[in-house]
Formats: sequence, C-alpha cells, structure tokens
Amino acid sequence: MNYLKQFAIFVAGGSVAGAAYFVPENSFLAFVAGWLFLVPAAVVIFLGYGLTKYMKDRKNRITVSIKPNDALKAIARREAELHREKQLILEEIRKG
Repeated sequence: MNYLKQFAIFVAGGSVAGAAYFVPENSFLAFVAGWLFLVPAAVVIFLGYGLTKYMKDRKNRITVSIKPNDALKAIARREAELHREKQLILEEIRKG
C-alpha cells in the first residue's frame, strides 16, 4: 500500500477517534447507524462480488464423466428391482 493511502486511512481513523472523544453521544449514534446500515450493505456488496466471480469461473471447471462398467450396471439393476418391489408392497398395503 502506498504512503498516500496509508496517510488517508490514518487521518480518517484519527478523525473518527477524535470525534468520539469530543462528541460521544453523536458518535454512538453514528456507530449504531453504521452497524445497522453500512455493515449489511458491505455484506451485500461482497456477496454480489463473490457471485460475479463465481459465475465467471464456473465455466472453467473440469467435468469428469465415467462410463458405467458391469458392476455399476448390476447395482443400477438391483436398485430398480428394489424400487419395483417397494412399489408393489405399497400397492398391496393400500389395497389390503
């Protein structure tokens, strides 16, 4: 960070600290207003920035696809059988 930015930050911080020393009740109101309005606004801004970065980087992700082998096909068949059996049992329970 260059010295001009550091100087501006120190002057702003010193002004806030000085104002809190000389006018405590108005400084408290400013502090409460900051927590009620500025902090949520900053959160919304940062969330929006993160969303835009995510949307830009999302298309650069790697997608991995696997070909189903015999074992995976067998598991899928067994799951389909179990689902059919479950449906038959539920129909019998509803009818009987």
